[in-house]
Amino acid sequence: MFYRVIDINDLFTNKEDDHEIIELISNSGSQLKLISIKKNSGFDSHMSNTNVFLYVTEGELELFFPKETICGCSMCGTTIPEKHDNENREYKIKKGQMFIFEKDTKHSLKAVKDSKFIMVKI
Repeated sequence: MFYRVIDINDLFTNKEDDHEIIELISNSGSQLKLISIKKNSGFDSHMSNTNVFLYVTEGELELFFPKETICGCSMCGTTIPEKHDNENREYKIKKGQMFIFEKDTKHSLKAVKDSKFIMVKI
């Protein structure tokens, strides 16, 4: 794969499944993946153990981050007040846009349109 021009569309082979994931690089916790996902498909709530960078090459994605309860307030009783976030957050990422979020952040993803994106875990 190294030292050559790659047309992303040529790498995807499966036209029938809701999504296809192509892992280009994986080492020491870092990954580079290409992902194709059909409209209204998605990935249920999960967490990444690394920071995540997404770049949408085609379509539109919706990322959902549920409210966090990790603080020292009377609401949650834990110990990190600066991390308190009591609102759900939704983001739409369109073709040509990128999005970055921190590790250990619960999130889910849904395709608003048939989409392709690059995901880098670092």
